[in-house]
Amino acid sequence: MKQHPEEREHGTSITLRNGLVKSVSQSFTSLTGYEPEMVTGKTIEELLVNDLKATLDEPELIKKAENLHCFIYNRWMIPEEVYISFTGSATSGETIVSFHTLDSSDDDKSIKEKYERLLERERSEKEDLKKALKAKDNYFLFIAHELKTPLAIIHSAVQAIEYLCKDELSDKFKGFLQKIKQNTHKQLRLINNVLDISRLNAGGLKIDRRNLDIVGLSREITESVKLYAQQKNINLKFDSTVDSMIMGLDEDMFERMLLNLLSNAIKFTPAGGGINVSISKTSSGSRDYVCIMVKDQGIGIPEDKQELIFECFGQADCTLSRQVGGTGIGLSLVKKIASAFGGEVFLESKIGEGSTFIIQLPVYLVQECRACETSPGKDLTQAVAMEFSDYLS
Repeated sequence: MKQHPEEREHGTSITLRNGLVKSVSQSFTSLTGYEPEMVTGKTIEELLVNDLKATLDEPELIKKAENLHCFIYNRWMIPEEVYISFTGSATSGETIVSFHTLDSSDDDKSIKEKYERLLERERSEKEDLKKALKAKDNYFLFIAHELKTPLAIIHSAVQAIEYLCKDELSDKFKGFLQKIKQNTHKQLRLINNVLDISRLNAGGLKIDRRNLDIVGLSREITESVKLYAQQKNINLKFDSTVDSMIMGLDEDMFERMLLNLLSNAIKFTPAGGGINVSISKTSSGSRDYVCIMVKDQGIGIPEDKQELIFECFGQADCTLSRQVGGTGIGLSLVKKIASAFGGEVFLESKIGEGSTFIIQLPVYLVQECRACETSPGKDLTQAVAMEFSDYLS
């Protein structure tokens, strides 16, 4: 025989703050199968049906509500019959929603055992999915390594031909070599990006920090791509609010980030437009940050696509990307590298007005490391040619 709900309370409850779920009890998870993170931030109305709606439409009734008859749908969309009561707290501003269930018959126990089995199966499937994703990343790493070796050999062979036989080659043959080199750069860039993203996802990419002048390094990288900007009649400017700023950086990784942003800016800025690269220093509490800003006068990015472009293979306009080149990996890599540095990437953009990408990095020095302004004599030619291989000869 079933008991009145007041006769038995199972300690099942939800805590609301400002009308949204803040926390749930363990017995609520056992009853419904919902983990706390699945319902946090939802309204109670999203979980319950029946008599509750009339009560929520008149908030003053909530304090008086007791043993309201409702149904709560569990995560497998099976309704559970419950009675609920609201208890408000004037001091904390929170509301406790207590659930009272009917006594469990053998059938009820059987159903709950079924829920537990379903929950366990779902956890097992989630673990299997994690293993499958790891296997996929390992497969990509293997394929990328296998492709990189012959491409590197082809690239070296082209360089050897250009160096050893430069006076013997016809203009037509030089043109063929240039096409081989350009497409080799394009494939090597894609493979390097895939390798780095896979390593970053697995936490296996080593960040080799040295104390460098980020202002001088950024100026050098910007100067190295001016020729490409001039080919499109784009005015590329660099300025900084500080003369120099020594901080711990992985030079190669920072170079990859800034070159990618400059490549995108030049790709999408029309002829006659301008691009500004600027460095500034900011503070938050006791922490100093450096902000590297790349502002273009391109087509802009729709607001609903601004999160998408930072996802792997995410592109705001696939048609335009096919015209100017690109795979949708670069900005994802920029975000992951910035995160590995302990920083963030921000985007401000309006359609028709251009985009501004801001890399914000924490400033600190690496211990026991000799400071230097930039790596002396470093040649950026190949790195720049690889980054810009999609759309310039």
